[in-house]
Amino acid sequence: MKRNFILAGVTRYWWLLLLTGLICLGFGVWSICAPAQALPILAVVFAIGLLAVGLFDGIWGFATSNYNPGWGWDVCMAVIDIVAGIWMLTMPAQEMTLTFLYIVGIWLIFAAFSGIGMMFSVSYYNPFATFLAVLLLLATLVFSFWLIISPIGLGVMAWMWVGIALCCYGVYRISLAFKVRNLRRR
Repeated sequence: MKRNFILAGVTRYWWLLLLTGLICLGFGVWSICAPAQALPILAVVFAIGLLAVGLFDGIWGFATSNYNPGWGWDVCMAVIDIVAGIWMLTMPAQEMTLTFLYIVGIWLIFAAFSGIGMMFSVSYYNPFATFLAVLLLLATLVFSFWLIISPIGLGVMAWMWVGIALCCYGVYRISLAFKVRNLRRR
């Protein structure tokens, strides 16, 4: 009975997961398609997007607080997103580009670990989907660590690694949203 109550409450807000996944995927595709000179513009847009993702993750966390035992982690991730977005928007333009690469790498590492924890908590419902999601999140971690270790060494390719990591994370969030929606239909 309690499991059905928790499941019904969490699955009601599946569309918030979809929205954050689409935002991340959109930024990832844009980063891959944009030339390297667009990094300063991408940094500003990313900071604004980070605020939006933080807002939606915060809404998700509080909206599911009665149903989701891990809702505090969702709210914590939302606070990190919002603080990082505000911090980036207050920086001088020249420093923002390099900081952008570090922030994206660190943010994606936190997001991937948060996602891995979430996937293990729902692995009971679909072990194969959990395996695929964890693979996407591990790819996100690899590209994120690579970005943090050598953002300047990557040079022009930095925007490509940012894009790939964001796409991996975005696809994970979108697939998670549809898995949660399908659980709601059961």
